[in-house]
Amino acid sequence: MRPSTIMAGLSALGLALGCGGVSMDTTPAPGALTLLLGSDSLPAYKQIVLTVSKVDASRDGVSWVSLGIAPQAIDLATLHDGTVATLATAVSVPSGTYNRFRITWGTQNPDLNLGTSFLYTTANPATVRALTLPSGLATTLASSVLVPAGVTATAQIMFSGSQVIQQRASNSFTFQGAGLVYGLGNCSTIAGHLVANGAPLSGVEVYAETVDTSFQPAIQRRGLTDAQGAYQLEALPIGGLYYVVAQPAGSTSAYPALASAGMTAAAVTTYTQDFNFTGQTPLAPGALALTVTPASTANETTWAELRQALVPGGSGLPQALIVRSQTVITGASQDQASFPGLYPGAGLYAVAAQRSDASPTLKAASGLQTVTAGATTPVSVSYP
Repeated sequence: MRPSTIMAGLSALGLALGCGGVSMDTTPAPGALTLLLGSDSLPAYKQIVLTVSKVDASRDGVSWVSLGIAPQAIDLATLHDGTVATLATAVSVPSGTYNRFRITWGTQNPDLNLGTSFLYTTANPATVRALTLPSGLATTLASSVLVPAGVTATAQIMFSGSQVIQQRASNSFTFQGAGLVYGLGNCSTIAGHLVANGAPLSGVEVYAETVDTSFQPAIQRRGLTDAQGAYQLEALPIGGLYYVVAQPAGSTSAYPALASAGMTAAAVTTYTQDFNFTGQTPLAPGALALTVTPASTANETTWAELRQALVPGGSGLPQALIVRSQTVITGASQDQASFPGLYPGAGLYAVAAQRSDASPTLKAASGLQTVTAGATTPVSVSYP
């Protein structure tokens, strides 16, 4: 009797599966995904042209879902302050949390016969250079983007202005492509204007920064004011406490840096932070010239920051915040970075060089530096 009992149970299970009583299909219900591409400001470049061939997304880093985009050329230098490229619109994907996005770069670009990609610098004289893409022509970015079943989620790729391109002294340029992907349903925006004496301040980098428990600042987003003095810092995860910092600088005059009070991004909305430099006395600028040893390897990106003790919002205790950030130029034995247009003063700036590869970020720092109007002060730091 026992074998017939087992067979009866199997038959019942088979009927249940056939009639939908029990489902063995583990594929999640579908959602939809819109994917945008943006970047921090990159004022050293007029153009950074790349061709996106395809984009895939993954929930586990192993299995990938194609977003089925049409290949397109993008100019990364224009994708900041709210300007984005749309890579995919409401593409049906399995619901769930996506922790990886992978961009495959195209191998053909007809512009200037420079191959797959190129850039155009803002140096004087401006130059056009080929841009070397990563091995395998793919960039993989971490994320935590939730796509609910039956809902269209919007995600945005954001490349980091400090770690996008590494320049060599030989005038070769490598696309490092560091960045993250953010679910915009969990992000806020900070926007505003910079003015002085009623006139807009254009071409000024503006930073949104966080400070960790060791009081170390880190730039989370960087924008560049337009002709009307407007900037926008998007894709800032809610829950963060952000300081906004700006220091207008020119070839003949520089303003002291200003910092906002800490702003908690509590909702998916746009927060306003304006800066009025009226009453701040501009002075003839000075400069710092930084040398970092040893030189970055081919897999490393190195950038330098100037930190200053500021009083956020004009009251309270001083906070060390970043007022300038610059990617270095890598030579045969050392890296170099130039910081022109600095507001002069004694002991104003601490210099921090940061280097990132597959290992945790390393840091090297100098003591406080004095900037003299009309002069360039050399600074050197070394990694252990």
